[in-house]
Amino acid sequence: MRWLWLQKTEPDKPWAFFPIQVHHSVKSFFSVAIISEVGNGRNTLFWTNSWIHGQSLDKLVPHLFGSISNRAKKRTVHEALTDRRWVTDIRGALTLDVLVEYLGLWDLLSERALQPEVEYSHIWRFSSSGKYSAKSAYEAMFIGAIIQTLGKDMEDWAPDKCKFFMWLVAHNKCWTADRLAKRGLPHLEQCPFCDQEEETIDHLLLSCVFARQTWFEVLQKLGLQVLVPQTEDISFEDWWNKVSSMVNGQFKQGLNSTIILVAWSLWNHRNRCVFDGLQPNLNGLLSVIKDELHMWEMAGGFFRFFTFKKACASPFFLHNILIRSSPACSRKKKVLGNPVGANFRLGFKKSPHLSPHQSTGQGLAQVAAVVGLVT
Repeated sequence: MRWLWLQKTEPDKPWAFFPIQVHHSVKSFFSVAIISEVGNGRNTLFWTNSWIHGQSLDKLVPHLFGSISNRAKKRTVHEALTDRRWVTDIRGALTLDVLVEYLGLWDLLSERALQPEVEYSHIWRFSSSGKYSAKSAYEAMFIGAIIQTLGKDMEDWAPDKCKFFMWLVAHNKCWTADRLAKRGLPHLEQCPFCDQEEETIDHLLLSCVFARQTWFEVLQKLGLQVLVPQTEDISFEDWWNKVSSMVNGQFKQGLNSTIILVAWSLWNHRNRCVFDGLQPNLNGLLSVIKDELHMWEMAGGFFRFFTFKKACASPFFLHNILIRSSPACSRKKKVLGNPVGANFRLGFKKSPHLSPHQSTGQGLAQVAAVVGLVT
């Protein structure tokens, strides 16, 4: 989009005449993102730029716009208003709608006059300075959009590099063998973990037997083996959404952070197998997850992991997970009452036994011991 802006505001540059390949949706957005102050009208397109009351003629008179030729759409305001040349652009059958819009445009343009001594100017709607910036364009393009990353929000505690990795996973941008093959780049024929199937990001993180065993070992130590991926789970995104929907509040954030940690560790282990010639090693991977867990706790995730640990230790929590994972519960979203006590109600209250400011060092061994990563 920056090139469209530069082409519009700096038409004298040598590259301004080169054709720019831009997606039609970006062109449409750009056309409404700028307001043109006509001046002499030499660099404002008559039909498609927003120069009349902040709107373009293709929006003001759509039927009339539909009856002009493609070549005429490139006519500038200066050319169009000189001797009323815009009238000669009209082609095809003159329907009632076209005639009504033509008469309305004639009256509208009769009040307009060019200012030969005034240079044109273009104003970017989405910044206070009126100048284009990549930040303002990005924010404006996503106004009202709901950005979803594997069904999770970015409040799940994890290092930024891991969140960026999950964004790549969500958009299938990881350089696995299937993507490399599509681009004719060197790649492994089979998954570096199981050597049985083609490597895709869903296979690598979910359906590979090595990945399933990793998830089983980690989730079993939490007492959550019911959440382990099954043979019918083939999409990492769908599986994560399913298991994440079984818990609420901080417990959900703790589970999501754990899933991010395991997925990130699987990806790093895969890279070591591909680039360093390492053989897949489950015990080695679990040891790496243990070390990474300690680092995450010390970096700020202690309270969230501790709260998640307390939940996993609650019989009611596990009972509720089992109920929510049953087919009969797929249509029920009501959170069950807690017979054990309000301290472990699913994510609505924090445990009174732990202060957010409790020493991280006191909790490290407790957290790791509960998830079974410290002998």
